[in-house]
Amino acid sequence: MAVAAAPLQPQYRSLHAGVMGMYIFLCSEIMFFGSLFAMYFYMVGSHAGWPPPGTKAVEVWPLPTINTVVLLSSGVTCHFGLEALRHDGRLGRGGTLGAGIMGLALALMVIFGVLAAADGQLVDALVGFAGGAVALVSIIAFLGRGPFTGRRIFLGLWICTILLGLFFELGQAYEFATAHINFTTNQFASAFFTMTGFHGGHVAGGLVLLSLVLGRALKAQFSAANHVGPAAITLYWHFVDVVWIFLYLVLYLAVTGPGTSAG
Repeated sequence: MAVAAAPLQPQYRSLHAGVMGMYIFLCSEIMFFGSLFAMYFYMVGSHAGWPPPGTKAVEVWPLPTINTVVLLSSGVTCHFGLEALRHDGRLGRGGTLGAGIMGLALALMVIFGVLAAADGQLVDALVGFAGGAVALVSIIAFLGRGPFTGRRIFLGLWICTILLGLFFELGQAYEFATAHINFTTNQFASAFFTMTGFHGGHVAGGLVLLSLVLGRALKAQFSAANHVGPAAITLYWHFVDVVWIFLYLVLYLAVTGPGTSAG
């Protein structure tokens, strides 16, 4: 009597179509921002001096630096929020690690806020203090204290992610409104507002997606077995974090940082 062969098992875990779609989308985004950086470096190499003489570029301190800590902190809360969802609200050592990272972020945001206030940059300081307050709440969530138990850890960290991203956007909007350059000042200004503006638009889009996920999560539509949406948006949010690191280094630190002609 013939025995039916057992069905072949895949050698590797399959990747969900939704997550694969996000990877493909991010590949196109890498090419998009890569073309913007290529344009910028072409202009740098085409000028004897960069930025062009007389350009009053946005100072790297204090707001861009504070904003950098705020946005990168949101990547931490987003990542571990997803981990909490994947493990039914149990973070284990990840909770301790996340609390430690956010503790460092809290210290930086408070210190930077105090220094900015001492310089008379009150709005910059407010962004730092607001981010620090959210970081403190996230630490409580990471440690599973107070109301943050079970699935509420995911909800708490996800809300912290949205708030930190929102504070970043508000800081960026204030920076644009108070800059001494505008889109038509010169080539550097055009590149600056194009690159940071497109990034800000991507952050805004990410906030919309994060909010949609939060709304569905409040209806208990996600679980350890079903979390494709949060996983995909977490990939996207990490991407905007990484892009900002390069923007900060190229458009702020390399232009007005210590050791530069404008710094």
